[in-house]
Amino acid sequence: MSTNDPKANVKELLLEDYRILADTLWKNEQTGETRVNWYIGIVTATVGGLVGLTSSEHRPPAASLRLIFLASFLALLTFGIVTLLRIMKRNATTDGYKKDSEAIRQMFQEHFNHERILSVYSPFGGSDNKGVARKFGGLAHTVLMINSLLVGGLAAASILPSPVPLVFDRQLVATCLVAVGAFAGALIGQSRWVRRVDERAKSELRTQPSHAGGVVFRMGTGGPDYCLIRSKKPPIEWVLPKGHIDTGEEYWQTAMREVREETGAFTWLVSAIDTDQYWIGDKKVVVRFYLMKFASEGTPTEQRNPEWHSYEQALELLTHPSSQNILVKAEQIRQEISLAESNLQSK
Repeated sequence: MSTNDPKANVKELLLEDYRILADTLWKNEQTGETRVNWYIGIVTATVGGLVGLTSSEHRPPAASLRLIFLASFLALLTFGIVTLLRIMKRNATTDGYKKDSEAIRQMFQEHFNHERILSVYSPFGGSDNKGVARKFGGLAHTVLMINSLLVGGLAAASILPSPVPLVFDRQLVATCLVAVGAFAGALIGQSRWVRRVDERAKSELRTQPSHAGGVVFRMGTGGPDYCLIRSKKPPIEWVLPKGHIDTGEEYWQTAMREVREETGAFTWLVSAIDTDQYWIGDKKVVVRFYLMKFASEGTPTEQRNPEWHSYEQALELLTHPSSQNILVKAEQIRQEISLAESNLQSK
């Protein structure tokens, strides 16, 4: 239900989006499980039929029986590969839904969780779980295991002596070894394939911040002053304080910690600003920036030569256009908040 409170409307929209994502995620998971159950049922029925055909008194000649086995295993394997492709696509879709849900949760953390009640709430593992390989035992691994068994069966049916000896002779032992080797090769090959596809899909979604930082301001006589620091490595430039997100940290926690370590300032978190993206060699760096208000002075733990500058001076001193863009957005947010506070006080 829409209200006259924009913030309440935004909160309602986020909650509705989260409900839709949760429902779609559940349906996607259910579809994957149904597809795998169908595959298991078809394989079980086919293998049962082949066993019954082999043990029948009126079974076909050995040559015809071999062709039936080969055709059946090949058909099942084809169906299995298609099923595996669908499951990998389903996994990538699931990761996308989780990423979107995490983004909504992060918005709640930043805008509606002022008491930080949800600071340790992380339904999908949190930031320390990003990029971790999928654990063995999922639907994709179930399908590739069955596919590997079918490959082993294909290999055995191709070279199995006819008629089948009643005792283990060299031919039968060789057949078993070939079947085991084919099974192992198919298992390893499919596992690497699934892992590679999984990692590629995750890398495409991996726009989550690896760093976080703060744009810190304090009110001077002529307006707001912003805190800049010197870069660690040459060329020495004026930059915004930021740093790598540690395991288990929320973005805002990293931002406040890095600001305190690099500038010594204790701050109040005001608002999220935006993300900045750039490349260092072949490594993509994504930084989540927050607007912070200066609270008190402390002692920095790093020698970064922090200095306060007016907005115009800071905008001119910042070297990189992306950092300048972050500062511009920070000043816009600060002005909007200041205007809203003035309107509230005048009422």
